[in-house]
Amino acid sequence: MSIPTMRVPAEWAIQETGVIRSGETRQLEGAEGTFGRTRSTSTAAGYAVEALLSKKVLDGSLLGTGYTSGRCAFRLAMRSDVDDPTGQDGSIEDTLMLTVLAICDFGADALRGRSHSYSQLEFVRSSDLVKAWRQRDGQLLFPAANPLEVCIRGLCVESAVRLLDSPAVIRAMSATGFGPGVR
Repeated sequence: MSIPTMRVPAEWAIQETGVIRSGETRQLEGAEGTFGRTRSTSTAAGYAVEALLSKKVLDGSLLGTGYTSGRCAFRLAMRSDVDDPTGQDGSIEDTLMLTVLAICDFGADALRGRSHSYSQLEFVRSSDLVKAWRQRDGQLLFPAANPLEVCIRGLCVESAVRLLDSPAVIRAMSATGFGPGVR
């Protein structure tokens, strides 16, 4: 299980967040942007969401035509040491996670199924994601999934949970009631 992520230049992430110490979590009040709309890439958040969606989740033409579109903003930053996800070399990487809240207004159906980076894309209720993370049990979200493929403790999931725990985000999400989750 994962929340879609991608690497960006550290200088850009620091420009958007300011300097963050290891172990720190910071709520951000960045300017709002859009994705899948005219001039969406003129804001940093819009550019980030469109780059992530095009690279990992869907065919970029769905953004270009406006089929999939919505609103977005940088809302949280965390810095932590992250273990090698493959468990092969035991390396630890200092990671700055910049989390974007993206609310899809149109074309959410394109975010389901398979993508070139994910074997299965699913929507889960944001409250269920928070519950699974607190209970350290990703099987609550995907009972039929291979337990070895459901990692609920990753920094990507933790940052999404911390974002979803924010009162301002809870209010913004109440209109849709769902947040994206993938495995």
